Amino acid sequence: MAGAELAIDDLVDNSHRAAYIFNLDDEPAEAAPPSKKRRLSKREPEEKPGQGEDLSSFVPLLNGAENPECVRLRHELFEQAWGGIDQRIQKVLKESNHTTLEEVGSFVREAPDQTNKIPAGFIVTGPNIASQEFLFQQLSESLHDFVQGRFVRIRSVEATNLKGTLKKIVSDATKQGPNNDGEYAEMRAVMDSRRYLDYDLDALVAFLKNQESKRVIIAFQDSEAFDNSLLSDLIVMLKSWKGRIDFTLLFGIATSVNLFQARLLKSSGQHLYGCQFDVDQTNAVLDSVFKSAVAHLDSPLCIGPLLLRKLLDRQHTQVTGINVFISALKYAYMCHYFANPLSIFLSPKGELKTEFIQAEHLEAIRTLPSFNVSVEEAMITKKIGHAKALMDDDAYLLMVIQKEATQRRKWTYKLLRCLALLEATAIPKEDFATMYENALRDGIDLESEGATVLDSIRRMSPDEVISLATRMTEVVRRGNPELGLNGWQDEAGGLVAVDLVETITALKAQAQEKGNVLRSKYTAQSRVLRTTVVAQKVQLSQDTAALSEEDRAFTEAIDSLTERLGAVISCHPPDRFFLHELWLYDSLSPHRGAFMPRPVDAWDRALARPYDYLRCDCCRRLKGGISSSLPPTAILYHLYSEAGTLINVADLWSAFHGLVGRTEDDDGAGADDGLDERTALALFYQSLAELKAMGFVKASKKKADHIAKVKWL
Repeated sequence: MAGAELAIDDLVDNSHRAAYIFNLDDEPAEAAPPSKKRRLSKREPEEKPGQGEDLSSFVPLLNGAENPECVRLRHELFEQAWGGIDQRIQKVLKESNHTTLEEVGSFVREAPDQTNKIPAGFIVTGPNIASQEFLFQQLSESLHDFVQGRFVRIRSVEATNLKGTLKKIVSDATKQGPNNDGEYAEMRAVMDSRRYLDYDLDALVAFLKNQESKRVIIAFQDSEAFDNSLLSDLIVMLKSWKGRIDFTLLFGIATSVNLFQARLLKSSGQHLYGCQFDVDQTNAVLDSVFKSAVAHLDSPLCIGPLLLRKLLDRQHTQVTGINVFISALKYAYMCHYFANPLSIFLSPKGELKTEFIQAEHLEAIRTLPSFNVSVEEAMITKKIGHAKALMDDDAYLLMVIQKEATQRRKWTYKLLRCLALLEATAIPKEDFATMYENALRDGIDLESEGATVLDSIRRMSPDEVISLATRMTEVVRRGNPELGLNGWQDEAGGLVAVDLVETITALKAQAQEKGNVLRSKYTAQSRVLRTTVVAQKVQLSQDTAALSEEDRAFTEAIDSLTERLGAVISCHPPDRFFLHELWLYDSLSPHRGAFMPRPVDAWDRALARPYDYLRCDCCRRLKGGISSSLPPTAILYHLYSEAGTLINVADLWSAFHGLVGRTEDDDGAGADDGLDERTALALFYQSLAELKAMGFVKASKKKADHIAKVKWL
């Protein structure tokens, strides 16, 4: 009876197969013996004495006079600075997609309730394709906490055809086992007493028999880049395996679900049921990362406005991912700590380690532009003793440096508080990053010419003023955790406008009792346009309407508020500080060379003036001209530069041969200073191939005997 039940179970399991494999009970099939593989040792190499203290990435500066302790200190300060920033960044990134990850996890966990169709989650990430990489990486990590199953992530470049896609699914789903060594790989290859093809889903079925869950989650990261027919065929095939494998599909979409659905065949789309998930846009994530990494109170290095503008423009114009911005920020920290010996003064919380300071450090400080400006100002203001002490007394200079570190800390507090209050007003149209950059470049002065914040507050209605005062009071009490700011209610003084809110509320109630609308003299309703006719000419004049007692009191409250805000929200730019070069990094050259390289400029100079690199005297007198003494590729590049967008290859060869080929005399004999036609033709083909390899030319589709120029940066 037990044998009959076993046979029935085998029949049910094999009902989907086109052919059956029978094994006799008395002659069980033997599994193919696994091939012998050499087990590799995973022992870590023994660390040699002194190897752990190797600081090859940081070299001694100050012309080699920097001692090893200072080099090690710079390395430690960089690790401490970036370590804290990286922790805050990772926290922001995890929280940025927290809601989306929870919603997707809940959907995947409840997906088995639907048995007729394949569960599908449509994750709308927006136009920034680069953000999908990080999101799906988070999905692969978080779904292990929500559900039990296998997670497979597929990109469009990995799915060229149906067979390759199935192979990717089977491979990634089966390799997520407890061990990934050679024995486990052989166990996956030999299942149910026979071998499976790499793209056979039967292998996945056999693998999942011994697993706790038969769930397989397939995530198509850039689903709109997949071939339409491939995606439709894959959905139909996965639907046919629905009873044996619980598939759940996740699609990353940059446009909309409707456009993505229109790309699929109706016969395949009807096999899906799902839900749409909207991801936070990259701008919101960038703003949070900017606050926690760049503008945070505990950030030891201040990134200057010029470099910040380059980073932000590149982030917006090139639509790069948030990881590119983080890498650029880390590169700025690396450049400052690696190439600046004075970075040892950026100790945490201003704790200057004077025992590591050398005489060369102080001499380098005395060459800084801000030091020279400070000495000149001291001479102008007749502070001769102060200027002389800065120049000659090292102990006095160290005392001034420590005092300036304290002043810099106070300035950072004031800057962030001003920006937090400005952000609470919701008046500036710029985002926080732009406001921060403007504050570093020009400072903050609400009473300056061109400032519109105070004028906007004056024109507010009573309800808007109450809302504004409430938001600002909340910021003063609670601070801003994203910026590392605690509340400063005890230091705010009269800025906490609780009495202002109560006063305006009472004035509003009194005006309503009299049937009036509370207004100030700055609102548009207080201005009356008068029309007079004099000598058949119309004259327009603007006058102020009569204000009630409540209106005048409200106007006084508005004036008091704007006066306090103008005095409190004020901060000067950082370049006015003495020795701001120690903590302000605003160099563009390293960033431009690393993140915005322009190799075409280097190639253009090398091909146009090769003697700058070859150090030959025969070409130096040309000054950028063309001659037969130039290398063949350089000659062809000069001819290429003089031609139009389409170049006739025959004409190009004629001009090239005219420069490097032999010239015949009257007797028909060739001169000895040129190349024969065969050699010249070989060099011509070689030079043309090199120009094509460098990306200067390509074959033309318009004319077969022409080549076209390629424009690139």
